[in-house]
Amino acid sequence: MKAIIYPTRLMVMLAWWLTVGCIYAPESIVTPAMVGHWEGSARIVVIWCRQKELPVRLDIHADGSVTGTVGDAKLTAGRFHANRGLLGRKLNLATDYMITANLDGPLVAAEGITRACVMIPLNFGNGTIQGGVNASGTMGGGKKSMWLAARSLKLIRSP
Repeated sequence: MKAIIYPTRLMVMLAWWLTVGCIYAPESIVTPAMVGHWEGSARIVVIWCRQKELPVRLDIHADGSVTGTVGDAKLTAGRFHANRGLLGRKLNLATDYMITANLDGPLVAAEGITRACVMIPLNFGNGTIQGGVNASGTMGGGKKSMWLAARSLKLIRSP
């Protein structure tokens, strides 16, 4: 019986390592083409927000730090990192990169919408950054606490 259990455990551990180790990638190095000031907007897709566009301004630094604004909020402790590995890329899971940051101030000041942090999944190509914006929040509760999502983010390098 023990002769069967050991190989089974080994196979389960190997399958887990291949799945998790290949989908999630380690910290990436920001390329020189990504470094700089980027501006654009995303389309807000939640129905409880009257504002339909979310302006995004990012400064991506060579060390992987990110500063800027999302909506009316300032990014703090922003980090640019890889979002998927080889298997994730082959299976087209997620985006190549992710920016995570805390937010200082209201996300949409005119409507009093404030959130603690933001995740910006993105892909880089053809001189643009494309992705979305996901601000922290709950699954319900409307404007006071609900997760805010914006899609069709397109950022273009600005001087």
